[in-house]
Amino acid sequence: MPMLKTSSESFPASKRMMSDIPYVLRVEFRDLARDVKKITGKPIACYKCGGYLLSVDQIKDDPKVGKHFVCGFCGTLNVIEGEVIVAGYDTDFVVTPPPDKTETTTDMMAAGGRSFLALIDVSGSMAGANLAAVKRSLNTSIDSLAANSPNTLFGLIEFESSVLFRDMETGEAIELPVDSFHNLDMVMTSAKKLLDRIKMVPVGKNSAKLKKHVKALRDQGGTALGPTVGMAYVLAKHRNVDRVVLLTDGLANEGIGALEGYQVTPATNYYENMGHMYREIGTALDVVGIASISGMELKTLGLLPEATGGQMYYVKPNELDRSLSDLAGASLLGRDVEVKLITPLGVKIKDASGVSRAVIEDFRKKSEGRIGVVGENHELYFHVEPEGELKVDEIPVQVQVTYTDEEGARRVRAVTTNLKVAKNEAEIFETLDPTVGATFVTQKAGEDAFRGDRARGKSRITAFRGALKKRAGAAPKAVQSKLNKVESALASEEAEMERQEMQMREVSEAAPSAAADEVSTLNLAQMKRSSKDLFEDEE
Repeated sequence: MPMLKTSSESFPASKRMMSDIPYVLRVEFRDLARDVKKITGKPIACYKCGGYLLSVDQIKDDPKVGKHFVCGFCGTLNVIEGEVIVAGYDTDFVVTPPPDKTETTTDMMAAGGRSFLALIDVSGSMAGANLAAVKRSLNTSIDSLAANSPNTLFGLIEFESSVLFRDMETGEAIELPVDSFHNLDMVMTSAKKLLDRIKMVPVGKNSAKLKKHVKALRDQGGTALGPTVGMAYVLAKHRNVDRVVLLTDGLANEGIGALEGYQVTPATNYYENMGHMYREIGTALDVVGIASISGMELKTLGLLPEATGGQMYYVKPNELDRSLSDLAGASLLGRDVEVKLITPLGVKIKDASGVSRAVIEDFRKKSEGRIGVVGENHELYFHVEPEGELKVDEIPVQVQVTYTDEEGARRVRAVTTNLKVAKNEAEIFETLDPTVGATFVTQKAGEDAFRGDRARGKSRITAFRGALKKRAGAAPKAVQSKLNKVESALASEEAEMERQEMQMREVSEAAPSAAADEVSTLNLAQMKRSSKDLFEDEE
């Protein structure tokens, strides 16, 4: 399946045409694992819009201008100097080769390898069944990694009223100074001073030691969650950690990021900012919340996985094994991922989904954005539309995905498609794939709900269903079959949102609660829902 999928093979000639059904482009990152033509180097790009030269047939030679090409997207004339590398229509370019593996050391992230940094809440609320479940699940994950990915580097930060990194070779507790807890700059400065003593170790060679330290975990004190996230950021940046997993059952209540009492930096701002910082260094941050009657405010902590492409779970102690095993075993297809969508003059990005709100704004303003990490089920959607009346018969669209692969190489996948410009709706409906638009609408509904506006999210789904029903009778049989699938899937999503709304009416959304934590987790999952999740039999 190609990386770039469109709502239809025909694009509306004007904004008025099918204005109630968004025209959507889907970028499927699972396609990074597919073997395609590979070239070392980078294709020639238009200096104005960044669109790649597709074919040598575009190159012209003129006595006055010299060798040049006219960009097929923006019409700019580009003079060609040096080696000619063309993009083709689906090509993977190795821009920077992977680092030499002989440079690997035990206290650094192996070049192109994997790493797993666990942030474990050992506060007083974790006493008993919760901490016992955490120990069991961590040991299961360690065994799994040792068997299946022994070179994965492992690190552990324990936090309660204190925050410490546990040296897995010696057992030494490397503690973050408590007097730094109330300021992020102080947290980061203090953490940097500890770096020389901090080592992450390969799971395969050290599984027995790791399990010994997990067994020694004890519950005590409060919940200095915010300072822990700050310290972990320093480790992730300087040890090139690809995955950080935060596990907690309580409300952050000490230091910066506390969700109780007055804070100079509001907790929402703190975790949103930390999420963006993690995304910039290409690290996924996952949150696993253990079900708690009092609540953890996962709506706020969820800003971390929302920004970084991570996952969020809300589980009972006996469900921890599966969530931690999923995260420990999950492979990232790309880190430090940047996406650029090149459209011709007269076509713009109106909206996007599948990424954080800040990245969506970047796409709207400059048609490119840094999205952090991507895995097999990660999909990015663009809602594009004509700005006026398109007078051409065909338009090109190109997506460029720049990423660091599992071996540490920097690569660019470039995919280009040509779309016929439709003069009427019937032309669009001939090849309409409503599942593309339906997944985009579902993700946008989840985005609205995660931000606290479930009514708006539900109305998006209702309006999209209505627009499709209005035209269903005139659709070809092949399209009608997909319309039926879409109707069934969206009806379920809408019903689930209604159930969540009823659940939230029984509690105060302003206060932490188990109900709010569960709903926030479901909303974030909806915001990241893939087409594969919505339409299981579509493959």
